[in-house]
Amino acid sequence: MEHYQEQPIEKQRWIIPTFAWGSMLIASSSGIIIIREFGIDVPSWYPWFHVGVLGIILTFCFLIKKLHPLRAYVVILLILFLLGFGGGWNWGLIPYVRSTPIWIEWETSSSWGIEALGLHSFRLLPALVIFIFLLSIGKKPRDFYLVIGNIRSDAEPTKIIGMKKPEPWPKIGLIFAGIFFLGTLIFSLIVNPITWEQFKTNWYFLPIALIIAAINAFNEEFSLRAAPLSQLYGVLGKTHSLLITSIYFGIGHFYGVPNGIIGILLSTFLGWFIGKSLIETKGIFWAWFIHFLPDIVIFSFYALST
Repeated sequence: MEHYQEQPIEKQRWIIPTFAWGSMLIASSSGIIIIREFGIDVPSWYPWFHVGVLGIILTFCFLIKKLHPLRAYVVILLILFLLGFGGGWNWGLIPYVRSTPIWIEWETSSSWGIEALGLHSFRLLPALVIFIFLLSIGKKPRDFYLVIGNIRSDAEPTKIIGMKKPEPWPKIGLIFAGIFFLGTLIFSLIVNPITWEQFKTNWYFLPIALIIAAINAFNEEFSLRAAPLSQLYGVLGKTHSLLITSIYFGIGHFYGVPNGIIGILLSTFLGWFIGKSLIETKGIFWAWFIHFLPDIVIFSFYALST
């Protein structure tokens, strides 16, 4: 399919890469992170500055012919920011709804399991809106990797992980899924150890944690990776599209688990590796599975420590 044909970056000139990278940085939480880390309260108007800049970039994408291929990509970033992703879940439609008295009353009167299921189901809204948008412009699910794909295809060699020859994705996927799972487990045991009393009290939340891990893995892989990556790959090629989407994903985990610079670096690497699976298998299965396993650990520890 023409959509998946990689084009050399040299033929794109500076304008497309510049706008693609700039849009990502504006849509990310980078500005808000910098303000918070300096101990400054984020002004109420500041997120609207991001929205305004993204709106200007989108206008350029419609007016300048060379930027037409970036229109859908920028729309996706706007959807993500307006609904809550770009503001670190502290600004946008979903955070606004969560701040209403009705939601707060429901949240405080519900158990952890009901509250968490409700929240993560609600957070699927960006994925739904993006899905409808992509269908409305004539894209099919396979065009944005929302299919299982060829899970047995080969992973292309890369020096980043020391691969000198193609290896089947079932082998590479299972190895790295195990590494990410064990790494997250060890980190969680060190940072947030669970006592036997906590386990005895909250063990029945574990099935709910499993469901939430599955929902969150799908939500982030589709909304933050598959959708924007699918719109960049045919324009910028594999290297740049993977870097842009991976760094965007990494920045979004500055306040995640693990957090800080380590969180950004680990999440960026995870994003790059998972994005590689999307492109090479043309499907979301390995991306979801590799993300799902560490999320099992994260949400299980949340459940047990409530």
